[in-house]
Amino acid sequence: MTLKKLINKEFFISNRKTLICFIVGLLGILLIFASEAVKTDTTDKKEVDTDTLSYTDELEEKLENLISSVEGAGKTNVLLTLEETEEYVFAQDTSSSIKQDSQNNTQKEYVIVDDGKGKGGLLIKTVKPKVRGVAIVCEGGDDPLVQQRIYSCVSASLGISTARISISKMTSLEVNNEK
Repeated sequence: MTLKKLINKEFFISNRKTLICFIVGLLGILLIFASEAVKTDTTDKKEVDTDTLSYTDELEEKLENLISSVEGAGKTNVLLTLEETEEYVFAQDTSSSIKQDSQNNTQKEYVIVDDGKGKGGLLIKTVKPKVRGVAIVCEGGDDPLVQQRIYSCVSASLGISTARISISKMTSLEVNNEK
C-alpha cells in the first residue's frame, strides 16, 4: 500500500474497520498528550521540605529559648535532626464480611471529598516527624550540673531518651563573636 492510497478518501470509506482503528489511534495519542498537559494538584516535595524545615526551625528556636533560660546554660545553639517528614492520615471506610468458610474479608477504601479545589482524600490528621537527636552547644556545657538540668529539660519536652542528646561547651571564640 502506498501513502497516496492511504490518504485517499475512497480507501477509508471502503474499509470502515481501518477508519475506525485510525480514529481510535489518533484519539489515544491526543489523550496521552492531554493528560501530560493537565497539571494534577499534588503536594510537591519542595512544599513538604519547606514545611519540615520550618517545623525544625521552630522547634530549634523554642529549645534555644528554653535551654538558655536554664540556670548556668548561658548563650545556646541547638541543632535538631528529624527521622522523617510529615505523615498525612486519611479517612478510610472499612467494610468486612464473613464468608461461608469462616474467613473474615475486610475491605478498606479512602473517603473522597470535593473541597472546591478538586476531589481528594479526607485528611484526619497530620503527624509531625519524630525527633531523632539534639545537639546543644552552650556556654555552661562543661558543667555536669548544668548538663543534667539540660538533659532533663530536653528529654521531658521532646519525649526522647538522654542518649539522643549531646551537650557541649561553646568555644570562647563563638561567645566573643556574639557579644
